[in-house]
This record gives sequence, C-alpha cells and structure tokens, in this order.
Amino acid sequence: MTETGSTFILDALTAEGVTTLFGLIGEGNAHLIDATNDHDIAFRYARHEQVAVSMADGYARTTGEVGVCTLTHGPGVTNGATGIAAADRDNVPLVVLVGDTGFSGRETSLQYLDHITFTDPISVYQTRAETSDTIGETLRRAFSEARTERGPAIVELPGDIQKDPVPDDTYDPQSSTAQRVHADPETVDAAAAVLNSADHPVILAGGGARASAAADALTALAERLGAPIATTYFAKGLFDHDHPLHSGIAGTFMTPANDALLWDADAVLTVGAQLSGKSTRYGALYADADIVQVDLSPDALGRYRDPTIGVLGDARATVAALGDRIGTNPERVNRIEETIAETGHVIPFDEQSDGPCVDPRALTLAVSDRTDGDAVVAVDSGNNTGFPAVFHELDAGGQMLVNGNFGTMGYALPAALGAQYADRDRDVVCYMGDGAFMQVVQDVETAVRLDLPVVFVVLNDESYGIIRHRQDLEFDRVTAADYESPAFEQVARGLGARAATIRSTDDLGVLDEFLTDKPDVPLVLDVRTNPDIARPGFPPY
Repeated sequence: MTETGSTFILDALTAEGVTTLFGLIGEGNAHLIDATNDHDIAFRYARHEQVAVSMADGYARTTGEVGVCTLTHGPGVTNGATGIAAADRDNVPLVVLVGDTGFSGRETSLQYLDHITFTDPISVYQTRAETSDTIGETLRRAFSEARTERGPAIVELPGDIQKDPVPDDTYDPQSSTAQRVHADPETVDAAAAVLNSADHPVILAGGGARASAAADALTALAERLGAPIATTYFAKGLFDHDHPLHSGIAGTFMTPANDALLWDADAVLTVGAQLSGKSTRYGALYADADIVQVDLSPDALGRYRDPTIGVLGDARATVAALGDRIGTNPERVNRIEETIAETGHVIPFDEQSDGPCVDPRALTLAVSDRTDGDAVVAVDSGNNTGFPAVFHELDAGGQMLVNGNFGTMGYALPAALGAQYADRDRDVVCYMGDGAFMQVVQDVETAVRLDLPVVFVVLNDESYGIIRHRQDLEFDRVTAADYESPAFEQVARGLGARAATIRSTDDLGVLDEFLTDKPDVPLVLDVRTNPDIARPGFPPY
C-alpha cells in the first residue's frame, strides 16, 4: 500500500494519454485535485462547472482524444450537467470524474445526489468505484465506453477512495487495436446500385466523416459519381471551401450552390450524417429521394428517416469500397462543377449597416477574411448561429465546434478555450450572442489566466435574438427577449482581456493588430449588430 487513490487515478490518466484535467474544485474532489501538485497531470480550472465540462469537450473535439474533467458532488454535477448533455448529444468522448462524499453518512450529506441515476439520460456510461482495489478496472471500463460509445462516461469516486492507500499495482489501459469496421460487401453492392442508377445523386458528409478522416475517399467518390459534396455544420472544414465539387453547408443554412443542386436529388449518400430537421429543411429536402445511409453506429441508422439502404461501417472504409463499385460520369462532374462555380457558397445580401450598428453578415465575412483557413471556429446557439455557418469560410483542416444537437447557450466560449488550450498556435474564433455571453462571461478570466488568445466575437443585438424574431412572427410583440446590454468592452478589460466595441467593419483594425501581435490574452469584440437581421434560413427555427 504505497500511494493514495488520488495519485493512482492521476497515474491512470497518464497511462491513458491524458495530460490535462479540467474542472472546478469542491469538497468532493479536493483530494484528487490536491494530488495534481505533485504530478505531471496539469489541472486547469474554470469558474463554472458547465464551462469546465465544455472546455474538456472543445479539447476532445480538437484533438480527437478523450477529454477529462472533474466535478464535485451534488451541485457541482447539476451545474455541469448542461455541458455533459451537450457532449452526449454530439457524441463527444469525455470521462467525468465526480468526487463524492465518503462512504459513511453519504445519503445524509448536505450535497448528496444519486449521480448515477441523475446522469443516466445524458451520458453513455455511469459507474462508481466501490473499493480501492477496483479503481483501475473502473477507469479502464470508463475510458473504453467513452471511446467506443462516443460520449461522456461518469465515474463516481468516493472520498475514502481518493485519500486512502491503494494496493501497489500498475494501471494498464485496456489493450485494443483500433480497426476500421468494414461494411457487409453485399450491402455495399446494393448501395452502389442505388447510386449508379441515380440521375441526380448527392453526398452529405457529417461529423462521422470528419472523425473517420474520410475527406479524400469522399472526394474520389464524388469525382467518379458526379455528385456535389454537401456537409452538415459539424463537417464544415472537411474540404477546402473552393474545391470544385464541394457545395458547402446544407439544410437550414444552405448555400446557393446547394439550393441549386439538392432539391432535385433522387439519391442521397449520407456519410456519418443525420437526416435531422436541421439538415433536411425539416423534411422538405430529399422527400422523394432514395437514401443510402453510412454510419458506424447501428442506433444512428434510421434515427430520423428509414434509409433505402443502411450501411453499418466506418465512413472512410465504406466510401472507399463504394468508390470501387461506382462508374464514372465525367459529363455530370462538369455540370456540377459549373453550377457550384456559378452559384457559390455565400448567400448574397444587401448590407444593412447604419452607423451605430453593423450588419452581422458583413462583419462575419470580414472576420473570416482576416483569420486562417484552418482556424477553429466555435459557434454558440441562437440568432448568431447562422452567420458563421454561411459567412465564415474554412479550408480543409479548419473546424467548426457547434452544439448542433442540443442548442446549448454558453457552449462556444468554453469550447473555444479547450480548443485554444489544445493548440495555442492556431487561430480560434468564438462567435456568441450577447445573451449567451452573459451566461459565461466570468470565464473570460479563465482565458486570461491560461494565456489563451481566443478572439471572442459577441454579435450583440441586445436581445435573445432568435426568440425575439420568433415572437415577432408568432405574437406580433416581444416579451422578455430584449434588453440593454452592458458595456462588454469595459467588463472584458476588467477581467484582463483586450477589448473593443465594433460598430463598423472599419473598426476591425483592432483585430488586425491582435492577430499580428499574437498576445497571450484573449480579445473580446463587442459587435453592435443590426437587430432586424435574422440569421440565414429563418424561418423555420
């Protein structure tokens, strides 16, 4: 018995390849966090538990590794629950270490919560370390479940286990060789037959295609099939924005190229993408098309719509197998390329900037022009969501971080922090509305403390913008959705950040200077936007 449970846990994290533990300290996890003082694992704390969890989320999405965070019991977990649910909906692998009370008097503790039951609907796995000599197996299973089920695994760690000695043992991660799941050949044959017989085939690539690194295979398939490659929000940045067959984002925030090409589709190949309301214009797109759905998860096949052919398999391997079975159609390739070149990705608009306010579309284009094509762009929920979807262009290697399946306000700021922490040399831009910014503004201090040069673009229309636009349509009046925003420039400077108020794209010299200097502090841009401009694709919601 040579070390405490806390030291053993940190050693186990190291063995799993973890270098950073995000979180917020409380009574329940104080022993674990104290042990980081004498360990190589870095503990990085936030000012709110939701932020701590979503920092791990942004880190995981950017690195492709499991993100790890720790929360204290009771209110720590309930505060962090929104971040856990957001990761669960978007299939982000996390391990959440919940520091609990000791074994004695647990259920009479002031902050008692049945964490296992509470987190069951918002995580892929929940477990509790019952004895000191089972910590290793408990953590092994949690990491395995997070990786294979692609979501948050909750590990409850009683206080006794954290501080008591543990058996002298070495933690060994679960040994497994990552292998691509190859689809059934007969099913692939059937899928190829559907695509070969189509007159207007299209490809829709989603987050699963990104996770599988399927871009090259998809490009080769599109060049044979003669199909545009559209993406969901999650897959933006999988291809260069000016690739001749890349038609841009589809669905709610549809590009002009996709508006010209997708309505006539008679066969749709979805690769790691869901045919949800957001990606189908709430069922209007692909209504009469044959659907070939490729996904690694059996639960995803047919989740929103029964496919003509459902193919269970790894995205890259399956697309490559399809490519071997697809005939060439150079005439259709030329026609698709010409249509994309003529229509483009950016929705045209008449700028509506009036002096005190700037058009958010023009502003987003201007920020896009100034930042690298391989940037990480974190996007929050609300009216602001659609502007970077359409007007912030990314090349291959760029990435959008968006909580597209839960719509969490306040997600983008911590996700951007996690992304910038993972890669300090990369441009990281965070778009938020003023309402969401107010929910997590305190963690601008976290960016300052951790020397993270995130660019926070607060599209400030002094309202819960999407709700206000819906109220105007439905009720012809606004209730509790508009307000006077504080002076975010002063707030941000008080927290240690650089900051500026933007009322015109001409004011963006401060961004040019920031990107040139690359200081070790964030920049907050309080962009006073025209409140009358709804995001692209509205309505519907």
